Amino acid sequence: MYVALKHMTRALAALPAILSAAPAKAETAYIAQVNPAPVKVGQVTSSQTSQPLPVTQYGPSSTAYVPTPETARPGRNGNFAQTLEIGSFNNVFQSQSGGKNFSNVSVLGGKDNNIGVWQGGKDLSNLNLINTQGLSIAVIQPPGAAPINMLIARLPNGGLFIKR
Repeated sequence: MYVALKHMTRALAALPAILSAAPAKAETAYIAQVNPAPVKVGQVTSSQTSQPLPVTQYGPSSTAYVPTPETARPGRNGNFAQTLEIGSFNNVFQSQSGGKNFSNVSVLGGKDNNIGVWQGGKDLSNLNLINTQGLSIAVIQPPGAAPINMLIARLPNGGLFIKR
């Protein structure tokens, strides 16, 4: 017990010195450039008349243009799926079997929505969600199904507006 009190007394005695210490300061990230060859005693350095060039020269690089999904041309079978999400934590899954399918899903200002679209062939769907939260919607279109054009919006009074 005496040994523990002795160490605690030393720690308390050092406390004012710790608290009065100057705050830590970070150094700058600037690195000064220096002459690569060390100067010997008695040697006189002369100033350089031209600026030295870096060791590696960076030349222009060529990159291939890769179109974004929004600007890409639909595939040979004519399928096209587009998603616009302006919100958070939304999940959109679009699957197209067969050919000549067109699907557009927009989530504007939504949160935690789950949307799934499956098209069998020669189908058209346009689904828009505005200010919705926590909705789960599935669109299933077998081959040659009627087009779906749907708007689902959360109104300011809390009601849900569904327009087909």
